[in-house]
Amino acid sequence: MTQSYDIIIFGGGIAGLFIANRLQRAGYNLLLIEKDSLGGVQTLASQGMIHGGQKYTLQGRVTTAASSIAAMPERWDACFEGVGEVDLSGVKFLSETQVMFPAGSLLSAMTVFAAAKTVNGKTRKLPRKFFPDVLRRGPVYEMQEKVLEVKSLIAALAKNLQGRILKGAPQEILPDGQVAVAGIALQAQVIIFTAGTGNEMALKMLRVPELLTQRRPLRQIMVRPMPQALYGHGIVGAPKPRVTVTSHPDGTGGYVWYLGGNIAEQSAPLSKDEALHFAKKEMQEIFPAIDWSQKEWASWYGDRAEPLDSEGRLPSGPCIQQRGKVLIAWPAKLTFVPALADNIFSWLKKSGIQPSPVTPPPDLPAADIGLYPWEEASWQRL
Repeated sequence: MTQSYDIIIFGGGIAGLFIANRLQRAGYNLLLIEKDSLGGVQTLASQGMIHGGQKYTLQGRVTTAASSIAAMPERWDACFEGVGEVDLSGVKFLSETQVMFPAGSLLSAMTVFAAAKTVNGKTRKLPRKFFPDVLRRGPVYEMQEKVLEVKSLIAALAKNLQGRILKGAPQEILPDGQVAVAGIALQAQVIIFTAGTGNEMALKMLRVPELLTQRRPLRQIMVRPMPQALYGHGIVGAPKPRVTVTSHPDGTGGYVWYLGGNIAEQSAPLSKDEALHFAKKEMQEIFPAIDWSQKEWASWYGDRAEPLDSEGRLPSGPCIQQRGKVLIAWPAKLTFVPALADNIFSWLKKSGIQPSPVTPPPDLPAADIGLYPWEEASWQRL
C-alpha cells in the first residue's frame, strides 16, 4: 500500500530542515528523510557563518553576490529572536561578530580598508586595544555577523519536526512524485531534494541527461590547541580571503581552529600530508607571533556538490531544478536558506499545491544529529 503525503524532503542539512519547518508551519503534511545523520556532510563541515556580503566586497565594490545576500542576516536574526518565520530562539552562538584583518602585505591592508568602506554602517574599525589577541597589526574591522554553533541550529530545527524526521535513502524515484524507501512505497504531491551530493544521485535516478551539477572539492584544515578564539577573514589583495577562521572549544579549555578560505581551496588537490604542511606554512606567515611547533593538525576532505545554470555557470543565489513533481533545490550558501524557502513556496503557489490532512509517518527509524569533523578527525604533529 502506498502512503501519501503533500511533500517529502530528502536531505537533513540546514536547507532541508529549515524548509520543512516553514512547510509544516503552513500546514503541509510532510516527511523529511535523511540517509545518514542530521547535518549531513556539508552542514556540519561548514563554518557556521551568517554573513551579509561583506567578504564579497574585497575589490572595493559591491558585487552581485554581496547585493543579493545583504538582506539575509536580518531574517536570520528575527528567527534567532523567536519572531521570524521559524522559531530558532534556542540556537547558540560561538560569536556575535566577525573580523576582517590583513593577512599578508601592505596591499592586503589596503584591500581590507577598501572593503570596509564599501559595506554597511554596521562594520566598524576597531581601536588597537580591542584587536583579538592573536592579531598584531591592522586595520581590523568588526562586522556584526554571527557565527553559529551549528549543532544547536540543527537541534532547534529538528525539535519542531518530531516524528517527521526519518532515516532512509530513496531506492527509486519517478517524476510523478512516487518514491521507494526501504521497500516502502511513498507518494507525494512534490518531492524536494536538498541533499548536496544526494541531489546528483536524484538527477541520475530521474535519468536527466543534461549536466546540471558540478563538484567543488575542499579540504578544511583543523589545528589545536589554540589558546584564543578567532572568528573572521584574513584578507589579501584577491577576491577571496587567504584564510577564514572559526574557533571551537576542544574540551580542555583551548580551541580548535577550523580553517577555510583559500587555504581550503588550495589544499583540495593535495594529499593530506601535503595539505597540512601547506596550511602550517600559510599560518606561520599570517600569524608569525604564534608558536606553531607544538600543534596538532587534521583535515576534512569533501566534494561539495553545486548546481550549474543553463549556461553552465554557478548561480549566485539559491536555485531550483525541476523534473516533473521533483524539485532539486540548492541554497548556494547557508545564509541563503530563507531565500530558497521563498522559492519553494512560490513554486507551490504557482503549482496550486495546497495542504492536506496529516497522515502517520512510515515505519522508518529516526535520524540523529551527526558529528563535527574535529570530533572524528585523525590528528597528527608536524
